[in-house]
Amino acid sequence: MTELLRRICVGTVTRNRPIMLQALLASYAKMAIPANTQLHFVIVENNSFPTLTEIIERFRTSVPNCSVQYEVESRLGIAYVRNRVLDIAISSGHDLLTFADDDETVEPDWLVELLAERDASNLDIVGGPVRPAQVEQMSFFEKVVWKGLFESTQKYEQRAIQRREGGKADRILIATGSWMGNLAFFRATGLRFDNHLALNGGEDWKLYREATRIGARTGWTPHAVVFETVPRERLTLTYQFRRSRDHSASDLRARFAEDRTTALLRLPGSILSRFLKLMTHLLKLPFRPSRSLVLAASYLGHIAGSFLAFTGKASPHYQTTTGK
Repeated sequence: MTELLRRICVGTVTRNRPIMLQALLASYAKMAIPANTQLHFVIVENNSFPTLTEIIERFRTSVPNCSVQYEVESRLGIAYVRNRVLDIAISSGHDLLTFADDDETVEPDWLVELLAERDASNLDIVGGPVRPAQVEQMSFFEKVVWKGLFESTQKYEQRAIQRREGGKADRILIATGSWMGNLAFFRATGLRFDNHLALNGGEDWKLYREATRIGARTGWTPHAVVFETVPRERLTLTYQFRRSRDHSASDLRARFAEDRTTALLRLPGSILSRFLKLMTHLLKLPFRPSRSLVLAASYLGHIAGSFLAFTGKASPHYQTTTGK
């Protein structure tokens, strides 16, 4: 008896990064296709008009055994674009949806590994590691920041692996940089990314929390690896501070919307915890300068983001994109 093909939608959202997007699409073209699956690539550009037609057509010729769909979402905001992909995948009758970001490249076995982990435990959402790609021609201080990012990523992966091995993979926060979702779960629940977050970011973390709250089975695999291209604009402590500030503000605003009283009660403890971590990493500067510098900037950003959220001010992290 012939096994039915499972339909996988490989989703990509993009804005103002044609060169990076081409690198991602090239890695998709080299990607191994799991047995008994049919791939449909959906690329949605967040713009008022299409600018990627030639790039998409070249990609289409590189994946002759797959279908490719290119759409434009004019409403500015990453949640709008992700929901556009999710709605396309659901309405087209697909079984599974993946996301990788337009500033990443996927390893050849990425999709195979995500699917294997999903199937092993019948998961609704599964993720994998996102590692910073090596950057060429860096200044001395840019090398310091990149090394700090790399060391932090390694540490995060080690903790995630320990949780997974301890049977606690469902406690690993999953973002859409390396992500697979079971569309049966999203059909049944109607869960979507929060469009109210607009340009603030954090829509994937909020979706993950809401999904687990309503019973999603989640997991993580160390084998489904993607590499994030790190533009030189991100290799500054200022950028690391702003990114953490904006993500923290967005996350806390989402918690305020869910349960303001509980979020306010927990806020002082959260700020104190991050302040203590900030001081700890400042004390570690002589011993681990790269990682401590980056984490100190990050925790300072978290603290600033907490106050920003409390005042109700917006933090449009995605108003300006980095990279090309």
